[in-house]
Amino acid sequence: MRDGSEPVAYTVIGGPALGFDLARLPGGHQVADVLRVALAAGPDDLERLADCHPGAGDREEWRRACAEPATGTPAMSDALPLAGAALEEAAAGETALLRRLETSLLGDARALDRLLRRDLLDWTWLHSGSIAVQDPVASLAADVLTDAATSAYLREDLPAELRRAMAGPFVRAGLAAADEHDEISLGLPDVDARLATLAGADAEVRATWRRVVDELRAHTAQWAPAMHQATWALSLADRLRVACDAQLAAVIAFQRADFGARDASYGVWNAWSGVVQASTVSDLLSADDADVLLRPWRAVYDRS
Repeated sequence: MRDGSEPVAYTVIGGPALGFDLARLPGGHQVADVLRVALAAGPDDLERLADCHPGAGDREEWRRACAEPATGTPAMSDALPLAGAALEEAAAGETALLRRLETSLLGDARALDRLLRRDLLDWTWLHSGSIAVQDPVASLAADVLTDAATSAYLREDLPAELRRAMAGPFVRAGLAAADEHDEISLGLPDVDARLATLAGADAEVRATWRRVVDELRAHTAQWAPAMHQATWALSLADRLRVACDAQLAAVIAFQRADFGARDASYGVWNAWSGVVQASTVSDLLSADDADVLLRPWRAVYDRS
């Protein structure tokens, strides 16, 4: 239970935080696929998704089946006070609390639903004064997208048959992202090149990433201000949706590189996320901030 604490909201501006959660979930890369489709969707795509809507009856059954897993996700706000004890236990060979830290999330399935409907499909809402209503076709499409994303988000907690049923309408719409052998692409050459390089990482490169992250840990206080500057620049340049897409693509590359939840929890995701953020706004970022965010990349690939 949450003990009264609330999960953070997933937002377009908070792509790195969303990615941090998805990088630690077994189905996180599949969630990222669905969210990327939602980001890129236009009116015709929404009509195709809406045409595959399963109906209110099936959705209500799925909602009930997901209700307990959706509210039972361990929250990071509950786990953080246990960090000290977790490290002490890990030193003694006990890993239960450490595992809880690795699997506790910043958001939850409700935050994912809101992200899809309100942020990614924000252009589909009709406003009249203080009242806002989503376009009916877009609302049906959002149902299909949310069901598919939730089925992957709660992958470990839902029966396989239920997951397939929830994802089925999205798959039938024919907008599913590329399979694992296809290129991960945004159309930004620098970002695309880094995505391809990381996705092809082998055991030696993964070990180098882990070592570099450990070596740079003393400088992590510089990371948050540099990320803030990069995000601020993206906001001023109206590139937040592109940056969010880049972070989602980064989740997929992270999974293809065979990094896991522990890697994400202990700094590899933050290092990689910073590289992607800096690459997305390289033309507007100061040299000092770019150096902080790109330092892990240069250290890894200068050695490999």
